[in-house]
Amino acid sequence: MEGVIEDMWTPYKRLYNIFQLTITNSNDVVSDLELCLKKYKQNFTNFLRNPPKSEKNRAHLRNALVEGIMLAGQTRKVELSQDLIDEAIIISDMFDLDEIFALELLCTAQRQQIHHPGLPRGLVAVLLYYDGRKAIACTLRDMFQAVSGVSWSTELPREITALINNYSQNLVDDSNILGRLLELIGDMDIQKEIQLLTKNRAFGSKKHQNQVLALYEDTRKALAMAVFHWSAQRGLSKNMAIRLLQYLANVKSTDANGSLDDVTLILLMALLYAYDTSVLLIADCDSPHTARLPILSDPEYAKCFYEAIYAQSAWQTPQLDAIIKYSFGLTLASLRQAPSELQANAGAIINRDEQLIDEALAANVFSFFYRQLLEKNVVYSTEFIYRRLHLLITDFIDFMHAKVSELRGRADETARTVISFQNEGLEPPPNLDVNFELLMLCVAKLYGDKRATITLCNDYWGPTDTTAINGGFTNQVQNTSRAISLFKFIRLASELLPQTLFKSYLKMIAGLTRTEFAARCAFNLLKNSQNLSASYAVSWDHFFNALNNYFNNMRTDFDTSLYNPGDSIYRSRSMPRNMTPRETEHMAAVMGIMQAVADNDEISRIMICEQANWQTPQVLLGLVSCSTPVMLKGEILFTLAALSKSKESARTIWFHLEESQIIPTIPVMAKAYPEFSLAEEIDQNESRLETYKLSRGILQLLYTLMTTHMPRSLGSGPRKPGFDPYLKFVVDSILLKFYNRSYKDQAEKWEVGAKCLKLLYYLLASYRPKASDFLEKRDENPYPGYHIMLQLQVKSDMLRLLLRIIEEARERLDDYNQFNGKELLEECSLYALLLLEVALAKQNAFFEAHATANCSILLPGLNRMLLDLNPRSHCPDYVINIIKFVTYNSWLPRHTLAAIKILSAVTMLPDVITQILNMYAQGSTEKMEIRQRFVECLEMEVRRGPQQDYGLIDQFAHDQYGFAIDANLNMNESEMQVDLDALEHRKPQRIELQIKEAIVHLFELNLSQQLPNFVYFLLGIDVIRDFMANEKQQLGLDVNCSCMNSLVLLLERHLEQQRHSEEYCEHTAHIVERIYHLFHGLCANRRTSEPILRYFRLTCNDFLVRHLSAMPFRQHNEDHVLHAMSHLMNCVSIEIKLAATHGQTTRFHLLCDILLAVNSETQRNGHCMPQEMGNNLLTPPTVNYFGVDILPGRIMLQKTSLGLHVNRLLDCLKLETQTLTQPPLEFFDEPLIAKLLVDCEAKTNVGRAGMINVHKLHDILHDELRHVQSTIASGQRKAIIDEITLLLQHAIQLNCVRMQRYATYSFMTAWCRLVQILFSIMPDALLPVSVRKQHMIDVIEKILMKVEPTQPLIKISIQVTETVLNLLANLRCCYYQLEDQRSLEEHGSVVCLSDMPNTTDSSQKNATQKSIGNINSSECNSSNLRFILKRLIDWIMTSEVKSQKMSINLYAALLNCLRIVKRLRSEEQIEYNETFLARSENYKTYGNLQPALSEETHQKEMAAEIISGIGEKLIDTICQDAITGHDVCSMLALCCLDVISEMRAISTLCDIVTTRGYLNLMLESLAKLNEMLRDVLKPTPNSLRPLFVYESYMAFLCQMSQTYVGASLVLGAKALGVLSNMRIYDMQPDLKASELERHEPDDFLPAIDARFRSILLPALSLCNSLIDTLGSRNNSASLQVLNFMISHIDMIESILRAATPFMNLGHLQQLAAITNLFARTTTHDVVELQNDLLQNNDLDMSNRLSRLQQLMIVVFGRFTVNEATIRRMLHQERPHPNLPDLTEDEKSQHVKYFLDIASNLSIYCRNAVTSSVKDGMSSKYLLTTMVSDVRPLSGSTDSKKLTVVMQTILNQLKGSIAYYLSQKSIADNLVQQRASLPNITFGPSGKQNYLELSQRHNEKRSELMLSVFIAEQNLYLLWIHLDFYFRNAVIYSQENRNSINESSLDPENMSVLNASQDEITQLKQMIISTFNETFCTQLITASEGYSIKCKNFNTSLMRRIKALVQFAPQS
Repeated sequence: MEGVIEDMWTPYKRLYNIFQLTITNSNDVVSDLELCLKKYKQNFTNFLRNPPKSEKNRAHLRNALVEGIMLAGQTRKVELSQDLIDEAIIISDMFDLDEIFALELLCTAQRQQIHHPGLPRGLVAVLLYYDGRKAIACTLRDMFQAVSGVSWSTELPREITALINNYSQNLVDDSNILGRLLELIGDMDIQKEIQLLTKNRAFGSKKHQNQVLALYEDTRKALAMAVFHWSAQRGLSKNMAIRLLQYLANVKSTDANGSLDDVTLILLMALLYAYDTSVLLIADCDSPHTARLPILSDPEYAKCFYEAIYAQSAWQTPQLDAIIKYSFGLTLASLRQAPSELQANAGAIINRDEQLIDEALAANVFSFFYRQLLEKNVVYSTEFIYRRLHLLITDFIDFMHAKVSELRGRADETARTVISFQNEGLEPPPNLDVNFELLMLCVAKLYGDKRATITLCNDYWGPTDTTAINGGFTNQVQNTSRAISLFKFIRLASELLPQTLFKSYLKMIAGLTRTEFAARCAFNLLKNSQNLSASYAVSWDHFFNALNNYFNNMRTDFDTSLYNPGDSIYRSRSMPRNMTPRETEHMAAVMGIMQAVADNDEISRIMICEQANWQTPQVLLGLVSCSTPVMLKGEILFTLAALSKSKESARTIWFHLEESQIIPTIPVMAKAYPEFSLAEEIDQNESRLETYKLSRGILQLLYTLMTTHMPRSLGSGPRKPGFDPYLKFVVDSILLKFYNRSYKDQAEKWEVGAKCLKLLYYLLASYRPKASDFLEKRDENPYPGYHIMLQLQVKSDMLRLLLRIIEEARERLDDYNQFNGKELLEECSLYALLLLEVALAKQNAFFEAHATANCSILLPGLNRMLLDLNPRSHCPDYVINIIKFVTYNSWLPRHTLAAIKILSAVTMLPDVITQILNMYAQGSTEKMEIRQRFVECLEMEVRRGPQQDYGLIDQFAHDQYGFAIDANLNMNESEMQVDLDALEHRKPQRIELQIKEAIVHLFELNLSQQLPNFVYFLLGIDVIRDFMANEKQQLGLDVNCSCMNSLVLLLERHLEQQRHSEEYCEHTAHIVERIYHLFHGLCANRRTSEPILRYFRLTCNDFLVRHLSAMPFRQHNEDHVLHAMSHLMNCVSIEIKLAATHGQTTRFHLLCDILLAVNSETQRNGHCMPQEMGNNLLTPPTVNYFGVDILPGRIMLQKTSLGLHVNRLLDCLKLETQTLTQPPLEFFDEPLIAKLLVDCEAKTNVGRAGMINVHKLHDILHDELRHVQSTIASGQRKAIIDEITLLLQHAIQLNCVRMQRYATYSFMTAWCRLVQILFSIMPDALLPVSVRKQHMIDVIEKILMKVEPTQPLIKISIQVTETVLNLLANLRCCYYQLEDQRSLEEHGSVVCLSDMPNTTDSSQKNATQKSIGNINSSECNSSNLRFILKRLIDWIMTSEVKSQKMSINLYAALLNCLRIVKRLRSEEQIEYNETFLARSENYKTYGNLQPALSEETHQKEMAAEIISGIGEKLIDTICQDAITGHDVCSMLALCCLDVISEMRAISTLCDIVTTRGYLNLMLESLAKLNEMLRDVLKPTPNSLRPLFVYESYMAFLCQMSQTYVGASLVLGAKALGVLSNMRIYDMQPDLKASELERHEPDDFLPAIDARFRSILLPALSLCNSLIDTLGSRNNSASLQVLNFMISHIDMIESILRAATPFMNLGHLQQLAAITNLFARTTTHDVVELQNDLLQNNDLDMSNRLSRLQQLMIVVFGRFTVNEATIRRMLHQERPHPNLPDLTEDEKSQHVKYFLDIASNLSIYCRNAVTSSVKDGMSSKYLLTTMVSDVRPLSGSTDSKKLTVVMQTILNQLKGSIAYYLSQKSIADNLVQQRASLPNITFGPSGKQNYLELSQRHNEKRSELMLSVFIAEQNLYLLWIHLDFYFRNAVIYSQENRNSINESSLDPENMSVLNASQDEITQLKQMIISTFNETFCTQLITASEGYSIKCKNFNTSLMRRIKALVQFAPQS
């Protein structure tokens, strides 16, 4: 209260708002109201008296330019501008207002200027000044209305009522506020105010002027209403009543048109209530206020007032004197019947009642009633004014029945006088008594006026005979004396009724027929009155006999056989008789009563139509076609329209309307006498008269007929059936001409237009586009809506007219003033807007039908034409005119809704929303005003109580235009229709909510449109800058006045309401959901996400955090609430992602605290957010959004989780598993119905896929019923309809279930996304790893416990398994981190982070406690993992094959879980862990070491136990998925089998896979992959998926082959035979080409040669694995591997031919694998193989094997180890200059593969020469024998074979030893570096350094071992060759042979051929020079350090070699 600025507006508005809030919601603001009333008591005491001007303040104000001045809300003086000072002085002078108040008012106006775009500060201040005065006047008015009294009672709480009563009574008694009100009303002269404002230039535009004057008039009216309310409740004191009487006598009370103005009328009614005694009529009234009424309590009241009446001699308006006398006379008459003690107060004047009444009657009081009072709108809009007038009539009839009889007698005399004068042809005298006639007219008008909001006419029908009333009505009025008097009045009026009173009497009866009960009574009254004797018998028979006579006399058609079949066709023609004006009036009165009865009572309506004697439709339509006066024709058509409200009567009237041809429907034939034409009548007669009742009547008739019943076969026979002629008549004859016709009353123009457009709107809204409508040849005309739709989709006169109506309405309404016909203009423009709205909504369907029909009509489209130029303004302003209607939202909400929907439809065109923004001029205030009005629409309160009835419009609002109404129904469908709304339990949505929803929908539609655009402008985003020029530029957001603020405020109010109320509104929840969805779209938009989130964070007091804390919302089981929560979680997910991306750790930590509830105290206190939100613009004051009551108590689900908030969110979800079953059907075929339900599913509903269109289903089922209704029994029809209803209910239930499932899926998706993002991108420093790990375990367990794998909506299961996979992947990383961290802490004496949740106290634990904690933690983790693993396996077993994606997620999750318990470690990591143990000096003393070491073993055992417990069933499931599943599923299943096999969890795994045929099926699948793998090797393959599947199969086979049993089974299943038959291995890419292509940059798609290696290497690995497991001595394995190699010998030959150390890395790897296999399989079995080939005469294969042998030896020579070759290999020139040099890893790999190949070739050569040594040495297996051509080895043509071969062996030996010596020092240095690391536990860097050094040392150590191995093999080769040659050389030298003779050699000893003595000698010298002392020492040293086998083997060989050299012959 203290912060309210004291100006002339703010406090008054606040007071008014608080009072309104108290009245509507009286729970919380009673204290606020009391404080307000006390604070502003002075303002009420000096009501509307401004603080006077002050010279002192004026001086301060003038000095403020220099010195400054203190303003409210400021802490220091503010210097003012001269303009501001001048404006303040002007306002002060103008309103006689204190200067400081004027200044504050201007400052407030400055702040409020944004709400009044286009107005300067001064004009806004003027508006605020008058608005403030209106606010306090309305507060007083409403306060007096809430006072308890005698006329009405309120439902306010007692304390509020007491507060208001005391306060108000004090104001009246102490402050004489009623006198002040009268004084103010008298002083308020609008003309003087206009002069004052004009003089001071305080008027702006015409709109501003009208707004100011409206505020002024509203204030004056509010003051008068305050007096009225007090008078009606408490009466007025004697003096006050007399003062009011004097005021009324002296005031000029008529307005410009001569009628009584509203203020005078209200004050008059206040005076009439001042002495009202009607409370005495209420028998049970015991109000304490009754006795206190001044008229009853003051004994002098009646006398003084009576004297005051007569003391007032002069009256400005004499009629007021008459009505006051009349009313006071009735008061005295009522006192006569009051108790005697009350009569005494009236004293002697109680008998003056008749005198007062007589004087009033003499002054024509009823004329004043009829012509003045009852014309005023305020009479009908104010209930208690209406009730007071009702009492003035009924009191007169009741209390003055003698006077009424007297008046009736005078009326009879007057009638006789008039008739006699008329008979003489004279004018009746003017002074005749017409009071009785006027009394009846007053009754007719008071109760029959359509403006009346309450119906009191039943009082007149009290004692009617209820036995004569059909329909079960009971007597609704007690038979009191008053009721009897009123009914006697009706009887009295009808007795001996003279013709002069006939019209008045019928009007009175029609006026009293406003309810169904009254209509039935009136019908029976006229039905039973034929026995009465009267000069004018008032009965139905009399009416219809007269009508028949008129028709027969005036008819112009001579085909009378229809009516008089006995007449001759030669009847002579007589001249028709015309009606006199009096007869016309009487017939119009008859039509009026028929209309009244037919409108309100259906039974009476049907009886009137179906009475055979009356022939009502024929006679009435016949009179229309006669020469009846135009006005009567209009009445007749209105009567027919009223009679058409029943289907039964509508059918008859349609038939007779078609027969009458008043609207021609068939071609007119030439006749002697032209037929009547309604169109000509309108054009010729009505246009001349300039009144158009006939047009309005025919429009009303057609509208009623079409909305009631439209028979399909109308007009069949003489013409094509359909309604086209009637539509053509309406459009051509009325609609297109009405705008340019002349009218006496301009209001009638808009009434005609509104009726036309209303009819067209119905036809269009009920139209469904069909392709058949566009066909030219049809049996019947299309539905009339087709023609309207067609006219609106092309440039037609109708469309131009609609746009012109909209434009004119906008121009007229923009002035904000009252004018004649304003309401009708608003209605007309509404239907114009609705036509556009519906046409745009149906446009797409219409265009689809047009395209389907292949029609030639060109359709530009309405949405495009609305963007065309307006020929009147030459601007494309049609859309702007439509948008302008949003500014009238306060009183035209339905126009606003239509305008927004039209805008939404137009903006669906590309770039239109930007074009609309550009239509407004730069910096124009109009678009600011539009934005402000959109804000008002979003912030408007939902009004309580019944909303305005929009009739037909609401019938179409709930569905997409027309699906609720089928206008093409047959004639027998009244009993066949099913009420869909009743089935769906729909509640009408309030218009305010519809507007908000439409605005949000508009925003959602245009979120993705290019910036800048109109929607972003409305949201408040700055659209002036060029955003796209600078992507980094942040968007600006207007936080003062934008729709963004309003949307946030709407959500805040909804959240606050949820805190206090359990009430659920589906429509509100839907809007809230759409707003959250909109916010999600803004957050997800790349350009708007950061500014929007910053706005939420800073401006909206952390909007997302507060709303996230409040989740789950109430009613969280409802679809809309689930969607809302899902959108909110999506926003939070985006916020978390951006916070992590930008390093906003504090923000991430806050969100993490909420979701994970790490700190429960923080969570309880609102996450460190301020308790009070202060004076935030977006939230109401004194609201705490962060209290404990916002969050219900959280259930602690697990001990460790502390009830995670994120788990609580999942708890609110109810996952149902049951499905709906189709009900049993008797008549319909169930399979066909199931198919029909699928066909009726909507296809275009985004996010609602599978929703059944119930209206479409309804129509199809009823069409089926129509087709068979002629073939079924009559009794079956109801049973079929019941079954249809059952089916529709089933469809609705299906929709509900599907909507619920989709909402569940949406929520689950958002929740899963939130959890995944939270844990995936959480910074390491945010939470300790152990805590994060425990949270993830809690969430995973929650998911696995909450969700069953078999959900009805499989997408939910997929989403859940995806989340479990993501969390398990993160959990695996946490486990690894925690394990590494624990090892660091345990061995490095660093404090251990315990797994306990309370990590802050862990540093204070001692070692013993820590060890216990670790043991417990490990046990807890094992149990958690056990549960997770068991649950995952259960899911895999029970999920079946519903979704491959779900299976993929489950297998991937299982794989991650298994990798947690069995971690893959490199050799370096193992060595690192072992080094810990070695470095720990006293590690045996650590009590917690053993659990840490055994934890992994325990987890492995646990996992193995679970898997083995399930056993074969699990393997069956996995194998089936591996073989039959999706490729990715197959790969993952194989990986799981791989890991299970690796863990040895199931000992019989290999047997199960083999015996059940899975292995054979895998091999079959492998064989089928051959063709698919061919596609992989294309330059651009379709997919690499076959390659990955192939690799998975091969990996499993390799794993299986690592056990002896598995390898044997793989061999037994002929796996290598399958691989041998696969031709893919022969598709080796061209090696030279692949070498040349190495310069291409790396791409996602591997190179072709890399893809080929990915295929080949797994096969080679399998072969290698088999040899490893079974041993190289296993003949079967070796031969099968060799057969595989031989099967693909072309590929092997090609790689061997191209083999060189300078190949790329991939080729070296391939070569290493091939040579490895050859080396290991080249045993003595090869000899057998070659012998078999020779025996089988397979020379080709034998030659190939020999050639392979040759190639291997040649390659052996190429891969000679020496420094030069290795250096060249590592530093070879890159093929392309852009490629970088080889990295260290690549160099290491090159050397590794080079040495591998060299060692493989060396072992191959060794095996070759020793493969079959059984009976001693044979030269057949020496290299010199195997090599036929040594040129590839030497590079020269004249080289000797022995020399070259031995040189190659010696070079390999020397090179390997040299390489060993060069690398040995490097390896030793690496060991020293690693040993010298200071602390390998110092953080991750220490460990990383250790691992890097270990890896480099291991690589170098492997190189050294390979070097020694190569040296050993070549030393052996050297010895075996020297042994052969030197021994033979010694033998032959002893025989003195110079050479080895071929003929003397043993055929088995052919290898010494061409080995001359010189070669032997040269070889000897070579050996001697090589094996010097140094080399021998180096060789022995290398052998001792890195020899694989016996270290003395090389020493023995050297000793033998030296012996051979020693004894070799000299040259």
